[in-house]
Parts: sequence; C-alpha cells; structure tokens
Amino acid sequence: MMKQTTEEKFTFHIYYPWKTLLFAGLLLFYVLVFLSPFLQTALKIPAEVLNILYLQVGIFLFFIMALWEVRQFRQQKKTLKQRVQRLWNNKKELQLKAQTSASHTDKLKLFISDKLLEYIEYDEKFLHFKRIASEVRHNGVISFDKVQSALLNAKEQSPMAKECAAQESTSYDDALQAMRYLWDLLDLSTTDNMALHIGNQVTRCEEQVFEAELQGMALTDLPVSPYFDPAQAIQDSLTQHLGIVLSDDDYNPLLLLDENDTFRVELQPCEPLLGNANHFILMLENLLRNAQFFAAKRAYKSPFAGVSVSLTEQQQYLDLRIYNRGPEIPADQYDQIFQLGYSTRRIKEHHGKGLGLYFVQQIVQGFDGAITIKNIHNAAASYHLRLEFADGTLYNLTLKQTIEDGVPLVVDEPASEGGPAPMTSNTAAAKQWQTLLANKLVSIEVHQQGSEQVSRLAVDHNSKHWFDPQHPDKPRWQLTLAGRKQDKLSFIALDIRGVEFQIRMPTLSGRVDGIPALDNGPDVDKLGQQFQSPDDF
Repeated sequence: MMKQTTEEKFTFHIYYPWKTLLFAGLLLFYVLVFLSPFLQTALKIPAEVLNILYLQVGIFLFFIMALWEVRQFRQQKKTLKQRVQRLWNNKKELQLKAQTSASHTDKLKLFISDKLLEYIEYDEKFLHFKRIASEVRHNGVISFDKVQSALLNAKEQSPMAKECAAQESTSYDDALQAMRYLWDLLDLSTTDNMALHIGNQVTRCEEQVFEAELQGMALTDLPVSPYFDPAQAIQDSLTQHLGIVLSDDDYNPLLLLDENDTFRVELQPCEPLLGNANHFILMLENLLRNAQFFAAKRAYKSPFAGVSVSLTEQQQYLDLRIYNRGPEIPADQYDQIFQLGYSTRRIKEHHGKGLGLYFVQQIVQGFDGAITIKNIHNAAASYHLRLEFADGTLYNLTLKQTIEDGVPLVVDEPASEGGPAPMTSNTAAAKQWQTLLANKLVSIEVHQQGSEQVSRLAVDHNSKHWFDPQHPDKPRWQLTLAGRKQDKLSFIALDIRGVEFQIRMPTLSGRVDGIPALDNGPDVDKLGQQFQSPDDF
C-alpha cells in the first residue's frame, strides 16, 4: 500500500554513500599511521596492528564496497527511468481515455439532442392531431345527430321499410352502424388514455349487468346492450371493413372461407363480451389489415389460406388467434412493436404509421385481456403413408421431412418391396409416385411419427388434393393426384412460417364471477430494480 501511494505521488529516495566514505576515511587514516612512525609513537599503536596484510585486506574491502555502491546507484537510476516511463505512459493513457470519453460524450449529446428533437416534433404532431380530433369531435356532435336522425327518419318513411325490416341487414342499418363506428373512433382519438377509457366503459357495462340481475331484468330489456357477440364482430370486421366475401363450408358449419382463399375463419360458440363492439372491431381491423398486407405479398404466398382466424372459449376466457404468413418478429422486438410510432412495415413501397398495434394493445388492456406473439416455424417430421387400391392391394411408404434454411424438404426413404417407385421429376419440396394404372386408388392414410392420430383420406373422382386435416389452420403437408387418369400422387411439404397473435379476454360470465384480469401491463416490480435502497449505501 505504501509503495502504491509512493508511486502515485512520485517520491524517490536517493541514498548517500556514507558507508563507502566512512570506510575510505578509516582506510586513509590507517595508511597514514602505517607510513608515519611519529604517529605510531604518539598514538601508541601496537606493532602487530600495523601489518601489510591488514592494509591489503582493507584496500580490497574498499574496492568491494565501492563496487557495491556503484551497482546500487545504477539500480536506482534504472528504477527511476522505469517509473518515469510508466508515469509518462499513464499520462498518455489518461489522455487517450479523456479523448475517448470526450468523443463518446459528444456522440451521446448529439444522440440525445436528436432524440429530444424527434420526440419534441412527434409530441407536437401528436398534440396537433389531438387538437384537430377534439375540434372535429366537438363540431361533429351536431352533425352526427343530424345524420343519425335523417337515417332513422328515412328508414321509417321508406316504402320498403316493412320488407327491409324482415331482412337481416339494410343499407340504412349499415350506414347507421358506420356512423356509430366513426363516432367511437373520434371518441377514442380524444382520450388521454385509451386503455383507461375503454376500461371505464367496460366497468359501466358490468355495473348495468349487476343492476339488471338485482332487479330481475333480462339483459335484452336494457335500453342499450352492455355486451356484444365477438363472433359477429369478427364477421363484421371482415365483411364491412375489409370487404371480404365469406362463404360457409359444407362440412363444417363453424368454418367460413374467403372466396379468394386468403382468410380461413373458424368461430366456435362462445359467450359474449362486455363493452362496445366497435372497440373490438377496431382491434380486429388493425390486426387483420396487417395480416392481409403480408398475405398479399408474393414471398408469403401459399397453397392454403394465408390468414387464419380462430375463436374459442377456455375457462371463461375468450381465446382469439390470428395467424398470418408474415415475416418473423425477433424476440427482442415483442415489446417494441406495441409502442406508439413503431411499425413492422418499414419497406420501400409502404411505410407503416406505427399506430395499429399500439391501438391493439391499448384496446386489449381496456378489456382486461392480454396479447402475446408467437413465431411459427417448420419442424422436421417423419410420415408413413398407406395406399389402398380397389383390388385390395396395400402399399406402405415412408417419408422424412427435413429443414434446410427454415424451408421444409422431403427426402427419399427406402420404399417397401413392390411399392411405387419415385419418379425422376421430383422437386425439392415434393415427392411423386406413379400409381399402378391397373388399380384404382381408394383411400390414403397418413400417420405422423410421434402422433396418435391417423388421417384417412377417401379418394373419389372429384377430390384431387387434400391438406393436413390435423392442422387445418396451418397444414404441414398436401397430397395431390395429377395426370390424365389421376395416376400421379404427390406429397408436398408446406411452408408454414409466420406469426400468430393470441388474445385472451374475460367473458361476460367470467367478469360476473370475478375471475382475475389478465395482467398485460408493465411489471411494476421490475421498475424499482434499477433504484438502490438506503441499505445498499
């Protein structure tokens, strides 16, 4: 510790050669007495002390001591040079550190100033947008009442009113619904906290439900319905806001398909939700438009529907899943994509505004729900195919699916004896076999290794291709019969890479029963981890 302090203060001790000088003085005195008989008599020095051998030994010791002192001096000189050099190097290092720190400080100042200017400009735009929205809302109250009253009067006075009343939807009803949707958008645009505003409306609807239950009234007797059907809201979002034409599936009444094979919508029966349906529609519109944008890109085209929407109910929670064949979202951006101004569509031909997913998260939080993101990847698998022909012949085939650069590929596996031979025109992602012309293919069974389910596909004259029935929303494979006599069987591995959004919200009965709300906000406990307590000092 003393040595470090000494080096920091740069103190250096010079030792005086007093030992050599003292010995030299004694040696000179001895020589003087040895050469002077007068001093010998005066000092009464014995004769045996004055010996030439002692004089030689003294001179030898003197030279030894002088050499030792010279060596010690040189070592001190070398040490001094090293310490001076080290001090100089430390000063240069400190100068470099100071210059580096100054450079970093300047860069940090520029970065902070740029961000502050960006935020100030963004805040100014946001405040300007809010002022415009407030002005529009303030001046739109009278216009909204006039338009709504005119539509209601026109609907009642129309000669086709009776016929229109029997129909499921009319142009007047669509116009009224569009006006109410516009009004709810203006209402949300002027709120300081969108999630809190929606949460307050849901709470008021919950109070109406409790009040009706205490008074013994039916919810349908209330002047304004406090709940809505989420399945109907999904259909309205697709048909009225996205212009999608949906058709019912012949085999699955809960399945709706898009005529352009872009959307696949499966709506299971579920309980209604408390709140305003237009808020739920706004959330869906942003998610579905984003999915529709990527589904239309050539890089994400697929034989199956590129956008899948499924609605189920689990333990008094609404479970909504929206899958699209869009690009993967890195895990470190899961929280950023919901920030205001952040967009996933930063490409040359289209620039996102960074508002859609922000609105989605705010609306989900207003419904006391949670939204999560999951990247969908392809996985390696092994499949066993069993072909049955009209004459009772059975053939077994084994396929192996591998993944290269994220893309699924089908590789060759040894075929069973006497089975169909692979054709030479195989592609990288599909394998084909020439079926026997003398036999007619009756059925195909597909079993994935590790799964207990077996998919049995009946072959008729009308069926030419089949998708994976175990995963209808994200099929792993496709079987196709081609050729003039349908004698070419192809197994195609499908690329299902994409992104899936999952939204969970408490249903009406769940809120009445008091199930806990899903925590989708910031973790308050983590906010205090960067701050030290008084005990840490």
